[in-house]
Amino acid sequence: MNLDHYQFFQSLEPKSLEKVRSEAKKIALGVGTFLYFQGDVTPGILFLNKGVVKVFLHADEIGKGEITLYYITPGEQCLVNTLSTVSQMPATATAIVDESIEGWLVPAETIRWLIDNSPAYRNFKLSFCSERLSQIMHLVEELRFKRMDQRLLNWLYVQGRDTIQTTHEQIAQIIGTSREVISRILKNLEKEGVVTIGRGWIRLSER
Repeated sequence: MNLDHYQFFQSLEPKSLEKVRSEAKKIALGVGTFLYFQGDVTPGILFLNKGVVKVFLHADEIGKGEITLYYITPGEQCLVNTLSTVSQMPATATAIVDESIEGWLVPAETIRWLIDNSPAYRNFKLSFCSERLSQIMHLVEELRFKRMDQRLLNWLYVQGRDTIQTTHEQIAQIIGTSREVISRILKNLEKEGVVTIGRGWIRLSER
């Protein structure tokens, strides 16, 4: 069993390492294979030796298109997979093989034993979950910002005039966000040539 990409294996206690080696199942899957769907309860956690897995929200969950949450490469793990396996609750996203993979699937029972008995594994999981959650929160903020961008433009256009007498604070209260967010969006729109910004007014450059 070769899991050199995961440095924490080198610090696993001998008993824990032996348990993982004896209970992990080797897997190899081709491009386009679904590892799990949103709503599935995952039976174990994947440790990659080779390949890439994409984790995303499917069109049925978001209305149209798809949102890629992140990619998993050797040495990394999936937060959705981890939470579903540990809690035995439905997965909140879908995972598909993006580049053919080889690796090991460690069963849920083994993972829960490691959490209870291996400080090295617990430390790895805490660090991993914190890092991955930070990445997801950054993505959520980007998506929220993009939606707010469109909401602001819609509001400006429905005012029915080229120059709107208003402040960033007033727009923020109307749309339901902070003044800082409105200011940042307007600066981006000005750079793109969509609006011109002055003190107490906003002029639409394109109608």
